[in-house]
Amino acid sequence: MFDQISETICPICGRDNNCMVHSNEPCWCLSVEIPQELLDLIPESKKKKACICLKCIRDFKDDPGKFINERILYNS
Repeated sequence: MFDQISETICPICGRDNNCMVHSNEPCWCLSVEIPQELLDLIPESKKKKACICLKCIRDFKDDPGKFINERILYNS
């Protein structure tokens, strides 16, 4: 599978992350706490290259176990 790396794509789910890094506005991710356990799920090749999307952050915070299980199923 082609493993695209783009700063506008969430490194976990592959959807648009709505990153505003190149905007005149501060990026939304600067005001959101991202659990280390979620950061640890980012594939090594994509770490520090793009923001995790807000949906992944919220879904993980709502139910970390379910989120991890869904990611395992999605990536297998």
